[in-house]
Amino acid sequence: MFLCSRHIDINARFGLPRIAFLSFVATIISYLVCFEIMHYFSNTALTDRYFLLFLVIVILLYPVHKAIHLIFLFPYYKSFKKYKLIRQKRVPFYNTYVNTPINKIYFCIDLVMPFIIISSICIYLCILFPFIGHYLMFLLALNIGYSIMDFLYLKIIVFSNEGTHIEEHQTGINILNWVERRQLKSNRV
Repeated sequence: MFLCSRHIDINARFGLPRIAFLSFVATIISYLVCFEIMHYFSNTALTDRYFLLFLVIVILLYPVHKAIHLIFLFPYYKSFKKYKLIRQKRVPFYNTYVNTPINKIYFCIDLVMPFIIISSICIYLCILFPFIGHYLMFLLALNIGYSIMDFLYLKIIVFSNEGTHIEEHQTGINILNWVERRQLKSNRV
């Protein structure tokens, strides 16, 4: 049996405008740094021939980021829950979360997987195709911006000494402790 020892709601704690600002600033700074590093190591002329393909990938980057989270949590697919974020009929925007206790370490690894996978792919492709490196560095920076919320959750979970499992809900995550039924009854007496 699990008991909730701490509830974390990043939106309530930091506020959506502050998270959006952190994400925007992280994207800009990481693009400037990544582009300068790429430009230092490569003296290839940059091209804008694939701009439409770049725009399509920019649009698809966020769903891919979320899909990597869900693929890593695939052993828990029976506990996936959908929550409609926008109530308009034209644009269905859903958030998917896992409504079952997950090991804290496994959940932390899941939080960093999109950052690691997409960043690795962008860096590798930049080495192979340096003439589109500016596009790839922007995709890498955009993914860093998308990962800010994951990093905020990760920071709180890692520095929280309580709990062994994480449960995700619409309003945030719960850090849970495993409690034996016998121990629970003895604590009540």
